[in-house]
Amino acid sequence: MKRLLFTVNFAMVLVLGACGGEEESDAVSSDELSEQIAQLEEEVDGLKKENEELKSQNGNDDVTEELELEIENMKEENEALQSEIETLKEENNEVNDEKQTLVNHVSDLEKELSSIEREPAEEAAEEDTAEEDVDEEKTETASQSGDVPREWELALDSAYTYAELMSMSKAGIYDQLVSEYGENFPPEAAQYAIDNIEWDWKANALDSAETYRDMMSMSNAAVYDQLVSEYGEQFTAEEAQYAVDNLD
Repeated sequence: MKRLLFTVNFAMVLVLGACGGEEESDAVSSDELSEQIAQLEEEVDGLKKENEELKSQNGNDDVTEELELEIENMKEENEALQSEIETLKEENNEVNDEKQTLVNHVSDLEKELSSIEREPAEEAAEEDTAEEDVDEEKTETASQSGDVPREWELALDSAYTYAELMSMSKAGIYDQLVSEYGENFPPEAAQYAIDNIEWDWKANALDSAETYRDMMSMSNAAVYDQLVSEYGEQFTAEEAQYAVDNLD
């Protein structure tokens, strides 16, 4: 800018000097002055362009500074977000640890509860097994000695009746003999009857299968399920299969 002002002032001095100095110097012609003025104008135009370029550069510098400031601000925000993410990760890990601890605690409680529930069941099963063993020993002893109680003989008679008239299975007859709603015999008497009855159980299974098919129009598969069901006839799988295979 200073260069531009200096050049303009210098040009004005030359022009004034040229106009007022004919008496002092006749060596400078008007053509020469025109050429000098033209050169000066060119220099002035050049200086103006340089000045505009400088202004443009100054403007770009301002934009660059603004962009740099924005970039710095974004970096700071990004760092803050990264810090928040790390904090959230730590909190999430703590929550997962607490959750796993609770899961382990619940698992331990379930194991303890299962153990508590299993102990009475195991004790009851052991008692039932012991009672059955005692009943079997009594039955075997009575059979071997030939000294059979009258009640046991009656249980055997009832077993034959159920097998003949109702075509029941061996397991079904036992349940009927000991049931409080049936014959209500003691277990050892019922067991004696089941151990000593001689019967064709497959024939009974076939009779029952024909009854279910004819009276209730059941399919072979349904008949088989009814024959082996613990809530049905309680025949063995072999006996039930024989019955189904021999249905007309």
